Amino acid sequence: MTRARIAVGACAAVLSACVLSWSRGGDQTGDVPRFLATFAVAFAAYLAALRGSAAFGPREVRVCVALAIGWRVALVLAPPLLSDDIYRYVWEGRIQLHGGNPYVWEDRPEGVRWTPLRDGVWERVTHKFYSALYPPAWQLVARGVVAAGDSVTAMKAFLVACEVAALALLGWVLQRRGSPPSRILVMAWSPLALVEIAGSGHNDAFAILATVAALAALEAGRPALAAALGAIALDAKILPGFIAGGWARRFRWWHAVLGAAVVAVLFVPYADAGSGLWHSAIRYARYWRFNETLFAALRAVLGVDAAVTASTALLVAVMAVVAWRRTETAAAGLIVVAASLLLAANVLPWYALWLLPFLVLRDRPAALLFTGTVTLAYLAYPDWRSGDAWHVSWPVRALEYGPCVVVAWLARSRTVS
Repeated sequence: MTRARIAVGACAAVLSACVLSWSRGGDQTGDVPRFLATFAVAFAAYLAALRGSAAFGPREVRVCVALAIGWRVALVLAPPLLSDDIYRYVWEGRIQLHGGNPYVWEDRPEGVRWTPLRDGVWERVTHKFYSALYPPAWQLVARGVVAAGDSVTAMKAFLVACEVAALALLGWVLQRRGSPPSRILVMAWSPLALVEIAGSGHNDAFAILATVAALAALEAGRPALAAALGAIALDAKILPGFIAGGWARRFRWWHAVLGAAVVAVLFVPYADAGSGLWHSAIRYARYWRFNETLFAALRAVLGVDAAVTASTALLVAVMAVVAWRRTETAAAGLIVVAASLLLAANVLPWYALWLLPFLVLRDRPAALLFTGTVTLAYLAYPDWRSGDAWHVSWPVRALEYGPCVVVAWLARSRTVS
């Protein structure tokens, strides 16, 4: 055990140095190769730490989690690392406090109505000609956070609090299942989670918390609560709806009615936007393409609109099969998330965050590896900053996905043999 503690301590020192580099450097988009080199070092230390901590007891795990929270505090205080999305969260929360509806065309960021509110936050909002994209539950949350603190730091702090709460729930599930407590480090020490939540401030953390809470409610035998929490997650991001669909046979019909009612109620404050509620979501689905894999093949064969329909239908089919087989909850979540990543028209690095809570409960090396290789998509930044398209070349995509396919194949071969 002493040797394991020393090894994990060394890994912690390496991760601490990487976090210090990111927090002091701030915006990483100007030197992506350097960021990726640092991330590779951090990811190697992370994998070694997971191996070395396998036999850790609760006491050692608590120390490791406390250290992970310290890393997050350092990154919360830094400027966003690799994305400007958080500025839109703050802006849309702000205009709601002044009577605006972020789904209304006139209230989009470039709308002149809110000129007096423009400041450094507004300057960093991208795609100002788009109205709100994220569903109503998130908009209500953004309003509440900005009411408490109108700043990027406050928003990042809230999202990290969501992440820490999700970790606590996952720790409870691990304890209930009799699993090793060290499994919590899969998410707590993940460089991807550090960079994308505490570092860049992506709102997936809130939806992940609601989804993990739904899973914990199912674990506790409370499907009605799980349905309500799943509905909240769906009303913050679309993916949790498919994940909850994969748990369908654990619900009764009236649980689905309850979930639908929760979704409907959350839409009420924004109903005056009419079709604006889904205007940006439709445009995003039809016109945005980035780092896709199977979707590219569907588009080549079927065309854009039919490919969107086909990819959605295939994801629904995966969800239905998982539900019909009554697949274990975490395994079901992993399958649905992996299918969504393969079928999506856009695969941004932070989309892989959704693998992490399920990887805490299920060991899948290929999926874990993808939480590292997916950051190669940031190689789109140098060309984009030079004026070229926002695009990831196929050789880079091969480096992202290829090693994961090989690891999955090897793992399957061992299982069969």
